[in-house]
Amino acid sequence: MNSHIIVTIMLCAVQCEPTEIRIWDGDTFRVGSRGGESVRIFNIDAPEIEGKCRFESDLAQQSKQRLASILQDGKVEIQRQDTDRYGRTLAGVRVNGQDAGDMLVREGLARTWSGRREPWC
Repeated sequence: MNSHIIVTIMLCAVQCEPTEIRIWDGDTFRVGSRGGESVRIFNIDAPEIEGKCRFESDLAQQSKQRLASILQDGKVEIQRQDTDRYGRTLAGVRVNGQDAGDMLVREGLARTWSGRREPWC
């Protein structure tokens, strides 16, 4: 069974405040509780939890765990861009001034978003 990861981060806008988030996968999380804002990191494509092969599903779990770790490591800024067809906020996410999506890409846990899904298997 796949469940989300709940972590508390230091979310910074005008000032930094502890905020609970729920991480669904390597590129999507919800700020706050059930009615909170759903955010998709706009510049990456992370593998799907329910992937088309075991490799994708395993990599998705690693990506999800690593995103939780990255977001807990410092001051988080959400740079909102737009919304997608599912109503999620598309945003850049920075932690201590570094792009969280780029970190996942460098570590092989996501890839740069090309504008369409590419197979992982």
